Amino acid sequence: MKTLGIIDIGSNSIKLIIVEIDNSSYSEIFHKKFQTRLSDFVGRETKELSSEGMKNFFGIIFTFKKFCDDYNCDEIIAVGTESLREIKNSTEIINDISVSLGVHIRLLSPTEECYLGYVSSIPKELDNYVHLDMGGGSVEIGLVKDKILMESVSIPMGALKITNKFHIKDGISNEEFCQIQEYIYGKLNNISWIGECKNLPAIIIGGSIKTIGRIHQKEYDITSNIHGYELFYKDIKVLLQKISNMSLKEVIYTTGISKSRGDILLGALVILNSIILYLQSSKIIISKYTIREGIINDYINNLLRSCHQQDTLSVASSKNISQVSSTKDKKEGY
Repeated sequence: MKTLGIIDIGSNSIKLIIVEIDNSSYSEIFHKKFQTRLSDFVGRETKELSSEGMKNFFGIIFTFKKFCDDYNCDEIIAVGTESLREIKNSTEIINDISVSLGVHIRLLSPTEECYLGYVSSIPKELDNYVHLDMGGGSVEIGLVKDKILMESVSIPMGALKITNKFHIKDGISNEEFCQIQEYIYGKLNNISWIGECKNLPAIIIGGSIKTIGRIHQKEYDITSNIHGYELFYKDIKVLLQKISNMSLKEVIYTTGISKSRGDILLGALVILNSIILYLQSSKIIISKYTIREGIINDYINNLLRSCHQQDTLSVASSKNISQVSSTKDKKEGY
């Protein structure tokens, strides 16, 4: 049995989960999240993380390292996504943390980030679908055929980034909505294979989609598990119309969500509405899993392959991937 600590450095938060791995299954024994936005500490002109931002960042990683030590983790895997990729001095920060704290942060490429999201949430019942990872800094889109990730792209237009770029924390006008939708469509039009994604179901991961799903469940008094919960375009459109004229305070009061989620909800809904309409997706299926579970699955696959003296699984290829389910997955049949 191995104990593994995983640190996920995102745009909206930094998360830690600690799991125990036993053969081909795992169980979560601890998790912790700090709601911090690195982009708030990045200079507009310099694109560098400020000294205050570095202090906060180092403090969180130090705390997470202590948790991992307390749980006697055999290994710590720390990854950075779009929030770190866009910081000009990220290499210097990563090196400093490695030297001072002994935590080695891997800066994921967009391809790796999409792959890990895909491998976290491979459904048993679908062969062909679109994989979407809706983050704060970026959106990853993957085309899956016969359960194989064939194409992927990362677009720097996450919920936090769109919210800040178009200043839509407190409602949105029709003119602003059309402007943002045109911006998103422009990004999608540049993807050569995007036409192959049309009319397929969409598996979506990320904090924003889970928030949207829970709001929908609350509105209709639905108590089912958020994992595997299905939505349709009309559901997204209705919710977007409902909150488009609300202030941030009204959104938080009406939905009951936290401020850190409430202030990017509108941005997330505009992105989701635009992408699903553009792709004419048949339905949306919410997955509760993230790249953290993708890392675990990839890690277990490497262990299994190593035990059988096979080649190490490349994060750049998904053609020979084995599906690994946690104990919880088996109970849920997903």
